[in-house]
Amino acid sequence: MTTSSATTGRDGGERAGAVVGVQGSPDSSPRGNEPVAAQIAPLRKAAIVLVSLEQSLASQLLAQLDRSSVEAVTWEIARLDRIDPVEQAAVLEEFLGLGLRRLCFVFEDLLRLPDQDIRGAYHDEDIATWALALAGAAPPVRAKVLRALDAAVAAALRRFLEGLGPFRLSDAEVAQAEIAERFRRLHDRGSISLPDPSGREEVLV
Repeated sequence: MTTSSATTGRDGGERAGAVVGVQGSPDSSPRGNEPVAAQIAPLRKAAIVLVSLEQSLASQLLAQLDRSSVEAVTWEIARLDRIDPVEQAAVLEEFLGLGLRRLCFVFEDLLRLPDQDIRGAYHDEDIATWALALAGAAPPVRAKVLRALDAAVAAALRRFLEGLGPFRLSDAEVAQAEIAERFRRLHDRGSISLPDPSGREEVLV
């Protein structure tokens, strides 16, 4: 493998690990008393998670990856032989604690976030997206967001929302998905912590 392709595979593996919600060392060499999961490369972790999930959830995760990351993790899956049960258990425990939060997070989960996290994710230039997303949301979600923002910002958003006029529900859903993805990226960077989802036991094969 050339240096360029090696770098691409490594970068793809790191992106795959971030989307799946697992972390790890660049290689899988043992490191003393580190937990098992910390010794596993992100790309291998992503592969183990994907082959352990129900197909629909695995497809959801793959859809969030760019082409190079999909190619990297698909190649890693093809290379998987026997997975040590201890290794698999450690990876899945990490995924259920971190990655499942990312996978299950939707716009309505703003209800469960601290006000400061919502304020931090809101930018004035995105007022149209926020207004459209809130127009299609349940009243408690709208109230939560408007209450979380500073008074002047909330007033401007409320005015924009009131003047929005007719809209298509599908457009509101796209706006909600865009904002939810923004929170997932903040979660990936460690800026916020997404709420713990329920139904953990239903996601594995």
